[in-house]
Amino acid sequence: MQSYYLGAAFIALAMAPALAQDIPPASACADLAGVAAFDTIVSRAEDMPASDGQPAYCLVQGVIEPRVGAGQRTYGTGFELRMPANWSGRFLFQGGGGWDGSIRPAEGIIDRTKPGDTALARGFAVVATDAGHSGDSATDGWFGIDMKAREDNGYNSVRLVTERAKSLLARYYGQDPHHSYFMGCSNGGRQGMVAALRTPMEFDGVLSGAPAFDLTPSIIAWNWNTRALMDAAPADAAGNPIVSQAFSDAELKLVTEAALAACDADDGAEDGNIFRPVDCNFDPAILQCEAEETDSCLSPEQVTALQKIQAGPSDSSGEVIYTGWPLANMDGPDGMRAWMLGDATGAEPNARGFSFSQGWMRTVGATPPRPDFDAMSFDIDDRDFLMENAPVFAATSTDYQAFRDNGGKILWWHGNADPAFSVRHFLNWYQGPFTQANAEAEEFSRVFLVPGMHHCSGGAGPVSFDGLAPLVEWVENGTAPEIVPASIPDGGEDTERPLCAFPAYAQPDASGQSFICAE
Repeated sequence: MQSYYLGAAFIALAMAPALAQDIPPASACADLAGVAAFDTIVSRAEDMPASDGQPAYCLVQGVIEPRVGAGQRTYGTGFELRMPANWSGRFLFQGGGGWDGSIRPAEGIIDRTKPGDTALARGFAVVATDAGHSGDSATDGWFGIDMKAREDNGYNSVRLVTERAKSLLARYYGQDPHHSYFMGCSNGGRQGMVAALRTPMEFDGVLSGAPAFDLTPSIIAWNWNTRALMDAAPADAAGNPIVSQAFSDAELKLVTEAALAACDADDGAEDGNIFRPVDCNFDPAILQCEAEETDSCLSPEQVTALQKIQAGPSDSSGEVIYTGWPLANMDGPDGMRAWMLGDATGAEPNARGFSFSQGWMRTVGATPPRPDFDAMSFDIDDRDFLMENAPVFAATSTDYQAFRDNGGKILWWHGNADPAFSVRHFLNWYQGPFTQANAEAEEFSRVFLVPGMHHCSGGAGPVSFDGLAPLVEWVENGTAPEIVPASIPDGGEDTERPLCAFPAYAQPDASGQSFICAE
């Protein structure tokens, strides 16, 4: 049991990274322009001035293994590397998201509620990548027609970009990084696990948020959710269900309120957040209308849809493909509305989960590709055409021995109210296969659950926190994190809550003025 003092000094100490001597460049940034080595072309190398709280840095952009592939399209692993004028000696690989297909600014945003707080501003050299292709959107799966592009997106781009970035760092600064980190959420969280599993000697620490580690079953689950909601949705004039109207925003709020009434007090504080989602046994059947439908109850079809989402997809033999979702705190624009329901006015679903699953079933995950496949015709018993390709994108391996032997540390975090990837599915893997395969796993791994948090950001809980500083402290000074300070943005005075290393959770102490972490 550990106490948690909500004082500014404690928080500042907990969030301060280890100090390191700044390292100036050993060569000119412009000298990197036009460099072509290891099938890598540097197209831009330019000194950038300090601005908006970010330091001056050398910007390098390029592409690895450019080629013309399937469909006569241009492929290659694009990257952007930002090397600060005063380098801490640390390197950070910034993970992507969606299917990637574009390069996000290589800054390393640590807390999405504080976009100015970046790894770059803390002296890290930061690299980002498009993971092997350029796409029109995060859900565009056209690259799946090319088998090498699949492999680059699934795992190979992590190795390629890491090797090329470190080579450029050595050339620019005249030395290698003394510590290397990976930080990402969603697909970026999966990429972090890939980094630890496939390139264990390259990274000292990995910060993996809400990882898409079991991607193909997730895709099947998103399809399952859409089908469940269709059965509860009103129909248009042609008789086609309008999925977005299966639940109103008021009805989603009703579900959250009922779930909180059932489970919020379990952690000792009725604060609008559930800290123990695995132990919450909320049954949406308590909301079913007894007679006439009113604003304070749900139809039998709506209750059935929620129960299916809660249970997760299973086939005709009863085999569960993916562990379902807890239903609390999933209201709001970034909850079920964004990922399961969407806002389409017509019958064609447009929720993020459906959009991803459609592209996956057509090209990215289908072997061979089925570009005209209708995801609404998917039969869960006929999933072999998806599962055959699953290992390319999976990070479900439990073999972290090489990473562990090299001194590597991995810190996972996951929103309890994540509507994209079920926190229960992740915990089933962590408490089951991972823990069984890794004796005394706490020596190199930690999990922090974030109450009320949606996918990677947003939600009603303490979603503002810094996971990078505790990881650096653990890697470089040997202090394993048991608590990560967190706060509820714009929540008034009583907004601070600790995130506790799982299976501990935060609860108020006897005084009610601070918190303890306890199981």
